[in-house]
Amino acid sequence: MSNLKLLIILSVTSLLSACMGGGATIPTRYYLVDPVEYTGASIKAVRPLSIEVIDLQIPQYLERFQIASRSSESRLEFSDDNQWGENLRKNLLRSMARNLSILLSTIDVGTPLNRSSSRPDYRVQIHIEQFEQDIDNKVKLIARWQLSKASQPESLGVFGAELDSDQVIEKDNYDQMISVMRQLFGELSEQIAETIVAQENN
Repeated sequence: MSNLKLLIILSVTSLLSACMGGGATIPTRYYLVDPVEYTGASIKAVRPLSIEVIDLQIPQYLERFQIASRSSESRLEFSDDNQWGENLRKNLLRSMARNLSILLSTIDVGTPLNRSSSRPDYRVQIHIEQFEQDIDNKVKLIARWQLSKASQPESLGVFGAELDSDQVIEKDNYDQMISVMRQLFGELSEQIAETIVAQENN
């Protein structure tokens, strides 16, 4: 075999090896939307309250473990290299319960994941309509919630919030994105706590 043929074979073999995954593998990073460490006073109620978060619903596309972002008004992108550390709905339920517990100064906050034995003073059902990085590279959170009392069957009202981050998320900066998501979810928790206290103080 001539030296030229040998050189060609070696070059092709090397090229095929690189194409078949010879490069370094990027490790998958896993994230959670943790409870917020609120600074300052809690939202004071006139008495210790028992709260039940009946449910927290999210869009089906957010049920995937790959973190979603919007590349256009009707197009989503999912990152295989950046994923949720657990089911996002369960993560948000747990963080909402913890946030409300801190804000309302009560340990009695039940969820479908952690039911309370107490009869709740208030029940809240939360529906997340959008919660991801939008096309302007800011995080958007759109949510509504329904509040009711255990002592009366009718709803006390349906409330809503549309929150946008001040920060523009740097390209592929998932640490920044999740930090901002945590902040916005903390703001939503505050608004829900305020509606509960407003009903209590009526």
